[in-house]
Amino acid sequence: MSATTVSKANISRNMNQRLVNGASILVGYLLVAASFPPLASVAGVPQITWTEGPEYPMGIQDSACGIVHGKLISAGGFSRHAKDVVQKYPDAFGGKPDGFTAISFQFDPAKPSDGWTRIPDIPGPPRQAALSAVVNNELYAIGGFNYTAPYSYRSTYRLNRDGGKWVWTDTRCEVPWPVCQGSAVTIGSRIYLIAAADFFTPPGASVSNFYTEAGRDRSPVSKALLVLDTKNLKAGWKRLADFPGVPRAYASAEAAGGKLYVLGGLYAPLRKGEAALSQDLNEWYYNAEGGWVYDPAKDKWTKLKNIPDNANVRTVSFKNRYLVLMGGFKYAKTWQEDGSQTDAYTEEEKAVTKMQLAKKSEMAAASLIQRAVTVYDTVTDRFHSTAPLLDPSAWPMATIDGNTIYCFGGEGGTRLWHPSTFQIGRIAGN
Repeated sequence: MSATTVSKANISRNMNQRLVNGASILVGYLLVAASFPPLASVAGVPQITWTEGPEYPMGIQDSACGIVHGKLISAGGFSRHAKDVVQKYPDAFGGKPDGFTAISFQFDPAKPSDGWTRIPDIPGPPRQAALSAVVNNELYAIGGFNYTAPYSYRSTYRLNRDGGKWVWTDTRCEVPWPVCQGSAVTIGSRIYLIAAADFFTPPGASVSNFYTEAGRDRSPVSKALLVLDTKNLKAGWKRLADFPGVPRAYASAEAAGGKLYVLGGLYAPLRKGEAALSQDLNEWYYNAEGGWVYDPAKDKWTKLKNIPDNANVRTVSFKNRYLVLMGGFKYAKTWQEDGSQTDAYTEEEKAVTKMQLAKKSEMAAASLIQRAVTVYDTVTDRFHSTAPLLDPSAWPMATIDGNTIYCFGGEGGTRLWHPSTFQIGRIAGN
């Protein structure tokens, strides 16, 4: 990474020194019960039991993942904790000890003792944060970013099985502008792309970073809702009704009942000049206020009520009704639709967290990452509690197959900052 590049991952390296910004204190899973509306365990609502599977071959952040032909696929990503993967696969980081990678693995739930086995690398430059979706047993990996120009990407690659082998192809369906750290949500044969960021250097700025207010060339990277019909790839990406809320990335986005839900997320305003030199997380990123639901039949967005402030929460959909939200990291302030900023925590929460951080300051950053797992019932518009993750993580990779959730990697683990922990959730109650 160049000295002029500031990223979310780079900022987190020194997060312990920047936990307090005036009266605002960043807090996380220590206070997670206070971060949501009143929670309840209700009969019939999914309850999850977590166990640990074989660790990922390295600490991993932002790989493209999904279930294809019963196998869990993880492609590309970023790591500062290579473990022994370079000894096994010297090309894992292009000759470097860690960093961005194109290396890809599969895990077969029917043969857990085999662990993670290598498959063909994802095409294109090594990168992280490609948006991923599975349609008809094919994994699509869209965009992504690294620290080499042009930083963010527009490509759409597809992984499928051909003659018993894994094969990547370039669909030639480029997104209209570069995207990363967003959500790709499947409804039928269509992939909906929403709530993405762009990683670039704005005019007049001296550093690159994630931005959601707008992308390079003022692209509507977070506001535009795009759709790709996998039955008609030649038609490419089409633009639908723009997202009306605060432009965001790292959102909880999934489908249920034939509709697209977008909850919470991160807002990153455009910055330039001296403002872009700040290393303070509170000045770069905000929670994005509120949540919305999109109806494809009407091409219309509707605002949801009582959506908690939160960001970096990964989500899967269960039984076409429930959204399961995992992990997260909540920022000190929330950016409202009118441009105002509000504290995300009460004075009592700030005081409790400050005391906790004083007790164990060397692990302060890890203590800010959430373990919470909550279930949002899209029918009753209520949040419910369930068992937390075994290891905390912000924006972990996650997917679901039947009654089983697979969750791994991310940022902010207690063992490795980019965890190799592989958490398997079994859903009961349905």
